[in-house]
Amino acid sequence: MISVSSVAKVNFIFLLLMLPFPSFAGEEPKARNLQGIFALQLIVERPTEDARGAGITEEAIRNQVTATFKSSLPQVALDAKEGPALYVRFVLHKRKIEDLYYGMINVSVDRAVMVLSPNGNFPAFSQVWEKTVVFSGRDPLLGAYEIMAKLLNLLVEDWKKVNR
Repeated sequence: MISVSSVAKVNFIFLLLMLPFPSFAGEEPKARNLQGIFALQLIVERPTEDARGAGITEEAIRNQVTATFKSSLPQVALDAKEGPALYVRFVLHKRKIEDLYYGMINVSVDRAVMVLSPNGNFPAFSQVWEKTVVFSGRDPLLGAYEIMAKLLNLLVEDWKKVNR
């Protein structure tokens, strides 16, 4: 004999399964916010002094980002004057005591938003997409450009997923 409570449970589960549920399997949740972005302001933060000493320059970073977008996402312009920003930050430090380098590369996409406040509205940035890699080792470059290429490829993949 089936109890009323077990029938109710089965019906409840059946109803849950019938509800429409958006499928974003394998997709970074923030990637959906890349939808409709076809132009970006490319902002490259000045690398740290130790990074510049190792040969990492703003120009080299800018060239790598531009080359990646030209080959993988030619439909996304990087010369926008307003709108979302592609922000690249490269930090590298050398420990003075030993020959050890440590650093971080951050690639993010930010959109301008208006924050509404009872004390007055003000513009701010909302992070749409972001990835960071932290690394360390004895080689001053530590595969930095390869790491940045991987981060840029992740951005390209996520953009393509939501802008098909």
